[in-house]
Amino acid sequence: MIEQVCISDHKGPRFYTHADFPLSIGSHPNADIEISRESGSSEPAFLIVIVNRAYVDTENSKIKILLNNETVNGQKEIQHDDILEIEDTAFHCELIGNTLSISLYEDDSHLVSRNEAIASDGELIEPIIPSESTVQKKPNRSFLRFFSFIGFLLFGLLAVVLSYIFTAKSLLLEIEPTPDRVALHGKIWPIKVRDRYLVQPGNYFVQVEKSGYQSLKQEIKVSKHQSQTLSFTLVKKPGYLNISSNPIEHVEVTINGKKYGNTPINALELEAGTYTLAASARRYQPYTTQLVIEGKEAKQQLNIELLPDWANVVIDSKPTGAEIWLNGDSKGLTPQTLELDSGQYSLDLRHQDYMPYVKDFFIDASLPFELPVAELFTSPSHLVITSTPTKATVSIAGGEQGITPFTVRLNPNTEHNITLSKPGFRPNQQSVTLKPGEQQNISATLEAILGTVVLNVEPADAEVFINGKFAGNGNVKLSLPSTSQRLEIRKSGYEVYAKMISPEPNAPQVFDISLSRITSTTKVSKPKTLHTSEGQELKLIFGGKFSMGAPRREQGRRSNETLHSVELVRPFYVSVHEITNQQFTAFRNSHDSGSYKSHDLSMDDLPVVNVRWEDAAMYCNWLSEKDGLNKVYREESGTLIAKNPIPTGYRLLTESEWEWVARIQSSNSMYRYEWGNSFPPTQVSGNYADQSAAELLDPVFPDYNDGFIAASPVGSFKANFFGIYDMGGNVAEWCHDYHSIYPSLSDEIFTDPTGPVIGQAIDNKHVIRGASWMRGDLSSTRLSYRDRDNDTRIDVGFRIAKYID
Repeated sequence: MIEQVCISDHKGPRFYTHADFPLSIGSHPNADIEISRESGSSEPAFLIVIVNRAYVDTENSKIKILLNNETVNGQKEIQHDDILEIEDTAFHCELIGNTLSISLYEDDSHLVSRNEAIASDGELIEPIIPSESTVQKKPNRSFLRFFSFIGFLLFGLLAVVLSYIFTAKSLLLEIEPTPDRVALHGKIWPIKVRDRYLVQPGNYFVQVEKSGYQSLKQEIKVSKHQSQTLSFTLVKKPGYLNISSNPIEHVEVTINGKKYGNTPINALELEAGTYTLAASARRYQPYTTQLVIEGKEAKQQLNIELLPDWANVVIDSKPTGAEIWLNGDSKGLTPQTLELDSGQYSLDLRHQDYMPYVKDFFIDASLPFELPVAELFTSPSHLVITSTPTKATVSIAGGEQGITPFTVRLNPNTEHNITLSKPGFRPNQQSVTLKPGEQQNISATLEAILGTVVLNVEPADAEVFINGKFAGNGNVKLSLPSTSQRLEIRKSGYEVYAKMISPEPNAPQVFDISLSRITSTTKVSKPKTLHTSEGQELKLIFGGKFSMGAPRREQGRRSNETLHSVELVRPFYVSVHEITNQQFTAFRNSHDSGSYKSHDLSMDDLPVVNVRWEDAAMYCNWLSEKDGLNKVYREESGTLIAKNPIPTGYRLLTESEWEWVARIQSSNSMYRYEWGNSFPPTQVSGNYADQSAAELLDPVFPDYNDGFIAASPVGSFKANFFGIYDMGGNVAEWCHDYHSIYPSLSDEIFTDPTGPVIGQAIDNKHVIRGASWMRGDLSSTRLSYRDRDNDTRIDVGFRIAKYID
């Protein structure tokens, strides 16, 4: 079997294998066997090897080829020791093992013309042709035998042709696209009839050529089936792509995820097809396009036009000269024109003679943006009000303003009547007039309206606490303000005794208290989880000390997020999930959470929304009654308020409980956001305003997609440290407390705070905590963010809680 061919000519020895067959013979420089350019033909001949036989094929070629001094017309087999003459060059053919060697023939005697003879002395010898008169004509006795032989030969040839035709198989070569040239070679010469070939079974070589496409050279096998079709698809030659970029160069180019360097890129070779090209450069918007490479050695040009990912923003104020703070960094004085990259910004303008100006804004470089001129208002006077005791209600001109310690801005050159009041204390009234820009401090000591409380405690060394502060051991007599006080008695190994008391000014109260020892039965009776009759799962949470609120310099902080110390002493249960539509409609069948811009919010597994604070409180009372627990909320003057002390029935989370459950991590560290401490989130962690809702909401998180345009089924995302779901997102949540502002920079520790009572709260609205699917900004997605309301909202729901005892 011939496995390789060795060609030895003026180019030197070269070896070819089956992958290279057939070998071309012609005057083209790329021909496998190159002949003289002057005497060559534009159509090549071929050397074919099939299994263990070699052939020379001159079909469609005008190249003069002789094999053993016989002209080759069509196809002829090469044998060992044959002499192959190609134009004016002779080759010696030898079969050596499995190699066919074709080398230049050194003996040129075989090149003597068959029409001439060369004398030994170099003279030309002309053949002697006898004249017709000297030749004696004799009858040709072999005339009949000659014509008989010719007839027999013609008959045999006809029989061979008919036998070939009747035994040949029909072969159709389907080639896409239509080729310029098709050649089929084999041991028996194929006959082409229109678009088909008549061939004998066996091995053949097909060679296909088309401009702009890669040559196809493939060995095929014709079977014994009468009609056969073989399909081929030509592959386009690669194309060449030049890439440039504006307005900058050195732009990184990625094609189908593979990096190809920086612009400009010249003559980049790519196979024909469709590609995704991406380009990126710092401070420019990402560029992406679908690119079709034509191939066929065509040259294409792509110019990448990058759009800036920044905007020129004019920051100005009236009057000018205000110091610009942008995301916590100083940028000089107004007016300024700044190049700002796309993203979220918090602007803070400060002027010593004017009130601070704060504005959050978002820049999308693809959209026009103009920041309005900030109008600064004259800096008012400030009054700092403190009291002993603290947490007194501050009223100015008859209107409640806050709780001491309290700082208030007042109009200068005007007399203001200040009243401080606190249950159990006599009111204190003062008048004050301030100069423009002046800050003044006033302090008042409230006179307590006292009542006497006598405690007889067993065991006698138990510790007594009033409102979280140590008041003595065992049997004590206390004079306390005649307002609600939280009494706690503690001793190691005993259950905590807790009770709300209200001392009477003229009637001493006596309490005989015996603490109960903690037994194994006591511990077992407080499971880590419990379930309501409606199937809600609640988890047991133990509190601790922590700082509630946000520091003044925290980006996005609002004025009602004062930093203060809280200690949660009473363990409590909290529901793992927000209350769903299905659970709420079991209480109120007519409720419908509605929809938002055609997105349904009323499906069973979505959190219930469009409920007032009182609706949430009534649900808690309904569930408490259903489960045989004391109701927490009672009706007074047409309004639901919490009982004091708070029973162990179902209720809403207090604001401090909500922040503890939402923010605390391992080792009592605290998260700023549900996902961590940096903005924006880099991984999906909850349901917020994302890219899928960009057409409905503004702003949205950049490069964030949680899979939900509006509300999501409860528990769709990972639980937090305590195993509680959706604390930071999905829907915001009603809390138990009335909204108030806690005093800042105070050493006081607030123990199990439940907010002010009705009448002492600012506008008597309730606290809302947490972000929702409608929120995608820096400020409101922080876990210290506080809001207030009483009415329904499209993105506010609730979850339930209860004290352990």
